[in-house]
Amino acid sequence: MSWDSEYDIVCIGSGVGGLSAALTGAEQGASVLVVDKFHLVGGVTALSSGQLWPGPTHVSEAAGIDDQASSAQAYIDHLSQGFADPELRRSYLADCRGAIQYFTDTIGLELQVVRDLPDYYYPAVKGSAPQGRFLEIKPFPARKLLGAEWAGKILTSPYGDGYSYATGAEFVAMQVKGSEHVGACLQRHVEADERCCGAGLAAAQVYAALQRGVKIQTSTEVVELVVEDGRVTGVRAIVRDSSSSSTSSSSSSSSSSTQRIRARRGVLLATGGYDLRPDLVRSFDGLIDAGNMTLPTITGDHLTLAATVGAIAYPAHPAALTAIFVGYQIPGEVVYGKATWRLHLPGAPHSIVVNARGHRFANDSFYPDVSAKAGRYDGQEQGLVNWPAWLVFDQDFVDKYNLLPAYPGQPLPAGISVNADTLEGLAAVTGIDADGLAATVQRFNGFCETGVDEDFGRASLPWGTILTGDYRLPHPGFAAIARPPFYAVQLQRVTVGVPTAGLPINRDASVLTATGHVVPGLYAAGNAALYNDWGAGYNSGVANMRGMLYGHKAALHMLQDKNAAG
Repeated sequence: MSWDSEYDIVCIGSGVGGLSAALTGAEQGASVLVVDKFHLVGGVTALSSGQLWPGPTHVSEAAGIDDQASSAQAYIDHLSQGFADPELRRSYLADCRGAIQYFTDTIGLELQVVRDLPDYYYPAVKGSAPQGRFLEIKPFPARKLLGAEWAGKILTSPYGDGYSYATGAEFVAMQVKGSEHVGACLQRHVEADERCCGAGLAAAQVYAALQRGVKIQTSTEVVELVVEDGRVTGVRAIVRDSSSSSTSSSSSSSSSSTQRIRARRGVLLATGGYDLRPDLVRSFDGLIDAGNMTLPTITGDHLTLAATVGAIAYPAHPAALTAIFVGYQIPGEVVYGKATWRLHLPGAPHSIVVNARGHRFANDSFYPDVSAKAGRYDGQEQGLVNWPAWLVFDQDFVDKYNLLPAYPGQPLPAGISVNADTLEGLAAVTGIDADGLAATVQRFNGFCETGVDEDFGRASLPWGTILTGDYRLPHPGFAAIARPPFYAVQLQRVTVGVPTAGLPINRDASVLTATGHVVPGLYAAGNAALYNDWGAGYNSGVANMRGMLYGHKAALHMLQDKNAAG
C-alpha cells in the first residue's frame, strides 16, 4: 500500500488527549503527527478551566496537602454508583499519579494546586476533600516561549480574556481570602501573554511537543481509518488550506487534498465529544435543542470512524446523570462561524432558579443539582416537571454581578431577558405562575436573613459558593430579590464537550469492539473515551485528566505492542 507520509503515532485531535499521547511518544523516540480538523490548536481543552483532578499526587504533597488515596478512592467509588468498570475505577488514582509525575518531571509541565478549592461534593460525600485535588498549569508565557506565530495558532477563549488569562488559584484566593482582585491578575497576564486555564495547558503542551519534534497539522479532517489484516495502520485525511476554510470542517475548498498517512504503532482518537451532532445529543444525552460552547468541529468523528472497525458508542450512565450546564443564548452572537451560547453558574445573590410553577426545585448555587433536577421526568404527568426554568433576579443583581458578557451595572445583553416593575408583572410576561413566584421569592428572602436554605441547602456545598457567591456579604450565597425592576431569563441546556457516551476502552486506552475485543492499533482518550472509569459521577478536572491519562497510556502501549509494525 502506498502512503503519502509515515509516522509511528498519529493523534487525531490536539486537545490534552492528543498532545499527551504525542508528548509521551516523542519523548520515547517515536515520530508523531497530531492532526486537528480545526484551524487552531488546543481543542476543547483550550476553552476549558484547564483543571486536572488526579487525586493525591506528588504536586499536592509538595504543597503540604494532607490527603490519602484511600479517601479519594472512596469518593470515586461513591460517585460511580455502580456504573464504572471495576478495574478502571480502581486503577484511576494510581495511574493518574504516575501520569502527573511523568508530565511534570519528564516533560516539564509546571503544575500547581488550586488551593482552597474543595471537591464538588464536599462535605456531603464520603471521601471528599476540602482542597488539594485540583491541579492547573502555572501561567505560561506563550509569546515569549513560542514566538508570535505559534502563539497565534493556539486557541484562547473567544468568550472573554477571563477564561484564558487568570488562574483558578487567583480567583479562589480572591473569593476565600480577599486576596488580589482577579481583574488585576487578568490585566497582568494579558499584557505578558501569560496564558492560564485550558489555554495555558494547551500552550504549554504545544511548546513541549514542538521541542520534541512533534508535527502538528491543522485543518485536517480524518475521514477513514485504514485497516490491514485486521489492524488499524493509518488514516485517510482531507487537508484543507486553513486560510480558505477556517470555520467549518464541511466547507469546500479548491485547495484541499487527500492524504494517506501511515501510523506504524497506532492511531489515537482524541476528537472530543459530539456536541455539534443534535441527533447524538438527543439520543445519548436526552436533550432536545441543546446549545453548546464547543468548537464547530466537535461532531462525533470518533464514533463514525470507530464504527467502521466494529466499535460502537455506549452511554456511561443514564442521560439524566450527566451534569449539563444551563445558560442562555445572545441573539446574533456567533463564534467561529456558528451560533453560540453562554453557560451560567447560578447561585449569585439576588437571584434564584424557578420552574413554571414559580417554585425553586434545586440547590440553585450548585449546577449539578440544577442539572439533575431540571431533567426530572414525571411518570404521571409525562413531562419534565422542572423544565422550562428561569433565572429570576432584580436590579441589584444587574448592578453588582450581571450576566456575561456585560459587566456589573451595564445593561443586560440585548434579547435575553424580560423585565417588569413587579413580580406579578414578570409572571405575566413569562407565563410563570404568579402566586407561586411571589411565595417563592418571599420564602427565599427570608432565608437571606439567616443564610440557611431550609428547602434545598443552597450554599451548603463550598465549591458552588466559591464559584458563585459574594464573600463581601455576611452570607455569601444569599441576598434578597427586592429591588425593581425584576428580570427573568429563560434558561437553556448548554453542553461543553463532556458527553454521556463514548468509545469503551481498557486500561491501556485500547478501543474495544461491541463484543469486548481490542481493535488492534486503535486507541481513544479524553471525551472520545467512555467514562467507564468514573461511571455516574463527575467532578471538574476529570475530563482533562482523563485526556492526559489515557493519551499517555495509549502512547506507552503503542510503543510496547509487539504486534505493531516496526
